[in-house]
Amino acid sequence: MQVPTYTFKLRDDNSGVVDDTGVALIDNATAYQYARSVARELMRSREIQTRSWLLEVYRDDQGRLFDILFARVDPTLDHLRDELRADVEKVSERKRALKDVIYAASLTLRESQSLLARSRGKPYLIAENGEITIRDFNGSEGRH
Repeated sequence: MQVPTYTFKLRDDNSGVVDDTGVALIDNATAYQYARSVARELMRSREIQTRSWLLEVYRDDQGRLFDILFARVDPTLDHLRDELRADVEKVSERKRALKDVIYAASLTLRESQSLLARSRGKPYLIAENGEITIRDFNGSEGRH
């Protein structure tokens, strides 16, 4: 039996980080525990700033499996009543959604500026931070 490979995509406050190499784990439950420990390690000593970060988990033969919102695994929230912790998690989810919209808008703006410059025969930005500025016809972009 071949052990599946799991890859990860971190959605942080910037353009994120994509793990294309991955790690071999025995099953999805192990991948979930591994992802939780990665999230906790990434947020250590900066929990407030990273609660809205999201770690997406992919399996080579199944695609996207699940994601982990950092607020859900934040040990500094363990002392809160369940209702209050749920509120913090909800706010973190909304913050993540807002950051995703802002990021998408910035991609659209950058792409529009590049398309306009290209149509006028002017120099334009082809890539920024490793991300192509003009998406292909399938609508894909520089993120995983």
